[in-house]
Amino acid sequence: MIVLAGAAALLGALVQSATGFGFALVLSPALFAVLDPYEAVTTMLLLGPPLNLLVLADSGRGSAQWRVLAPMLAAAIPGLALGVVALELFSKSTLQVLVGAAVVCVAGWQMRRRSTSAARRPPGTVRGAGVAGVLSGVLTTSISVSGPPVVIWLEELGLRPAELRASLAGSFLFMNVAGGIVVVIAGGTGSVRLDVLAPLLALVLVGHALGLLVFRRIPGSAFSLVALGLVMGAGVASLVAGLVG
Repeated sequence: MIVLAGAAALLGALVQSATGFGFALVLSPALFAVLDPYEAVTTMLLLGPPLNLLVLADSGRGSAQWRVLAPMLAAAIPGLALGVVALELFSKSTLQVLVGAAVVCVAGWQMRRRSTSAARRPPGTVRGAGVAGVLSGVLTTSISVSGPPVVIWLEELGLRPAELRASLAGSFLFMNVAGGIVVVIAGGTGSVRLDVLAPLLALVLVGHALGLLVFRRIPGSAFSLVALGLVMGAGVASLVAGLVG
């Protein structure tokens, strides 16, 4: 089963490197299938920082919109604590269903979003920063899928593709580091699986390099649809596994 996690780590890193999001959407369902919830969330949060640092490094200085991100990241802090409570309360099968539902919803929303012309989209607003932050914090430490609220909020601000990619990496980096600290404190160092982390990290680095080539050479709209199809499949698989369990 670790082969499944390895394939998901490679694909997830490739997708996130190319589009700015997708790592957790692809990898989290696989990790919840092969590890217990604390181990799955901890592994996800420890694998995220290296990938997001690489994306920030190759994005160029000034691409990440830190001033825009600041209020959202501040609002995420209390959400991180709430997410740990959910991790304690819910069973593995329930969390798998929640992971799958979150992944399917965001993939479906993104597909619909890409079928809507930019001219008909609502104007950007920063008023959703607090809501996006709290929800992202809760999702980070409960099911390790922090992206959906942040992706939706940042896309509504109308950022350019390079800015969106870098800003997502910056927000995910903060969530991974802060959430990782919270989860390790709550779950103990026993939730850190070094035997799983090492091989997955190597695959994440390879996936980032491949994703960077895709970002530079393949039209983003075409690749995004393929990536979202794969993400949707991962979400459905998690839903089924959780319901069967």
